[in-house]
Amino acid sequence: MSTKKFFTMFFSILIIIFGAILLLNVFVDPFGLFGDKIYKWDSYNFTQNPRTAKINYIDRNKDKFDSYIVGSSGCGSISVNTINEYTNNSFYNCFYYGSDLMDSYNTIKYLSETTQVKNIFLGINYNTAMFFDVGDDEINQRMHGKASDKNLFNFYTSYLFANPRYSLKKIEDAKEDSFFQKSFDVFIPETGVYDKSIRDVENIGNYADYINKESYRVFKSYPKNSKKLTELESFSKYMKEIKSLCDENNINLQIVVFPIYWEDFDNYHVDELEIFYKSLSKVTDFWDFSKSTISADARYFYDSTHFRNSVGDMILAKIYNDESIYIPEDFGHYVNSENIDNFISQFKSYSFISDDSSYTKKVPIVMFHDIDGAGGYSVSKEQFERQMNLIKSNGFNTILFEDLYEYTVNGKELPENPIMITFDDGYQSNYDIAYPILKNLNMKATIYIIGSSFGKDTYKETGQKIHPHFGYDEAIEMYNSGLIDIQSHSYDMHQSEKFEESTPHRVNVKRFENEREKDYIEAFNNDLSKESHIIHKITAESIHSFSYPTGYFDMETETLLSLLGVKSTVTTETGVNTIIKGIPQSLYGLKRINIYKDMPDKNLVDLIS
Repeated sequence: MSTKKFFTMFFSILIIIFGAILLLNVFVDPFGLFGDKIYKWDSYNFTQNPRTAKINYIDRNKDKFDSYIVGSSGCGSISVNTINEYTNNSFYNCFYYGSDLMDSYNTIKYLSETTQVKNIFLGINYNTAMFFDVGDDEINQRMHGKASDKNLFNFYTSYLFANPRYSLKKIEDAKEDSFFQKSFDVFIPETGVYDKSIRDVENIGNYADYINKESYRVFKSYPKNSKKLTELESFSKYMKEIKSLCDENNINLQIVVFPIYWEDFDNYHVDELEIFYKSLSKVTDFWDFSKSTISADARYFYDSTHFRNSVGDMILAKIYNDESIYIPEDFGHYVNSENIDNFISQFKSYSFISDDSSYTKKVPIVMFHDIDGAGGYSVSKEQFERQMNLIKSNGFNTILFEDLYEYTVNGKELPENPIMITFDDGYQSNYDIAYPILKNLNMKATIYIIGSSFGKDTYKETGQKIHPHFGYDEAIEMYNSGLIDIQSHSYDMHQSEKFEESTPHRVNVKRFENEREKDYIEAFNNDLSKESHIIHKITAESIHSFSYPTGYFDMETETLLSLLGVKSTVTTETGVNTIIKGIPQSLYGLKRINIYKDMPDKNLVDLIS
């Protein structure tokens, strides 16, 4: 082969290779830069690089928004829907993970030049003065060329000919995509926030159990390393630039310093933090949430640096003076040039207290089924009445789930020694026997009904005799008493293997083996929808609490119920629950104490105590 032919072939192959890479990156578009015509998968593109994908998303939807949340990943816990309710604006959460102040400045500058902006909510922490302009070398953290001073041709070229593994990975991940949040798509594009649908239904009540979970082991041995604020000069300069930029464009700027986990303060130098705050106060007023009761408890954090969505709700409630939301007394300080010295003095003298008695409650939940029936789950009338009197005489006060919601969300105190009485299945004996006893003792209870057996004494269409279940008349009477709540044990996901002819049948909410995710979710949602009609007819409200048939549950079922508006779930796992103010998710996966036939009174007292 001649030299000329060799080089012609060589360059032809190169052109084909680079052309293939270019076409692959354009059509697969893993960073959301070229329209993503095939996959239309914003959540994936955001996860790969929110700096590129979010700018493109805003460009496509700029008419929908008039205000923006900007900053690093802590901003991901600031709810767009909540801040919109408070301000009557249309916010979009434009945070980037690992964002530094140069990213924030570039974003605000771009937004002010290309959109009509009313408000900027800028969330910062001390890292803002530790790192500056550090992400440009990494393709996953590179700022969009339209929002920086970089050459646009060079910028787009770098993505056109990026390593094809990013595109190939998107193709591969698309095959594994799910209704439930995956590691490769962790954003909700419509609002820009993180998808915490799974993280926010974990039961996180007991502190010891919490820090022993693999996900939260960091709190058992918190990393110790010196964190120097080496970019204080850049921090001061660009805070002034951001403030001037907002003033010139009539943009209302809201600066918020986010909560820091208490052990992290040991990594900083207090004199540098003082400079940080004083330089900030010279530029603008701001809100500081760095130190408080929240900082002292790991359960308010997802990891070593990120606080929970419910803490974000507290931040907004404090800023917008919403007294209906639980906020610790020491949470949030409005700081300006006049009170900065007093703030720093309080900041330096603040002591973290590890006592959680003011914002947690131990709540046992006991579980009954039938009374005076057959089987090990049934108890006699005498046992039930005796044990209700025992609970009352030991100083316990019965509550309903509505009381727990008021406690976790609004901070309304519970009575001393709270306890919950629950019944599964909705047997007639709950009305005939249990209700009169509870009414006589002025005790409250929640009954979880099975929709398909509600008001029946035969099994669905089979005509097979079953223990009778109370119906609408009894349910409405009990509910209207104010003592009894009626909630869901599923409509027909507690089927009897004895009476069901078709297979497989759902004895609980577990997904069938080889059942398609789409089919399972449809079946689950349809079941709860049927049950909702019954519950609403009784209570005039939606289902808010769900008891898992046979006790089976997982993170998928918890997520589905949460998305459907259910605020608490109970299992058959044994234990006493820790309920936490400001953490509504401490009401998922609640444990109960099963009351079995001829259970000794001492066993009951020991368990609930």
